[in-house]
Amino acid sequence: MSHRFPPIPPTDLSPDQRVATTKLLQMFGDNPVFKYKDVDGSLMGPYSILLYTPSLIEPWIDLASAVTKQAMLEPRGKELAVLAVTAVYSAPYILYAHRLIGASVGLSENEITNASKGRLSESLTESEIVTYTIAYELAEGRGPLSEGSWDRAVMVLGREKTASIAHLVAGYVYTCILLNVGAVGAPE
Repeated sequence: MSHRFPPIPPTDLSPDQRVATTKLLQMFGDNPVFKYKDVDGSLMGPYSILLYTPSLIEPWIDLASAVTKQAMLEPRGKELAVLAVTAVYSAPYILYAHRLIGASVGLSENEITNASKGRLSESLTESEIVTYTIAYELAEGRGPLSEGSWDRAVMVLGREKTASIAHLVAGYVYTCILLNVGAVGAPE
């Protein structure tokens, strides 16, 4: 997956890495929608890179879990926001995983393809359009959300949901940067 941060086989993990890997495996369970470990059990994607900074593994897992499990975010909207981030940051592993997750929560192939290319689909609801739009703007803009987008987000989604989307975007920007420093591609 990454020649910059080669996967570490389970037999070579340090005690800290083993504890964190166990926590990660508990987070995903036995049957995730996407592939996050290879045939020998080595972690893939951002998880492999995290093993090179053992002191950050558990805090990252805690943050990732909290950000992705926010109750007020509907599954389709959440995936559209993640796809908006990938449209800006071009992280193939995230796109691979969230194409599969997006399909599992009811996004069509057309909706997924458009979202991953920075485009909206006509089939989206108003809430989904606003969610995608602010996620894309936040990922691309690297500055304050425009007043027009803010006003529309608060009107359609409310302040709390808008803040939740910002947390989700920030979490995935972080993950995309990790993947991009490692030049991590999608699994074959």
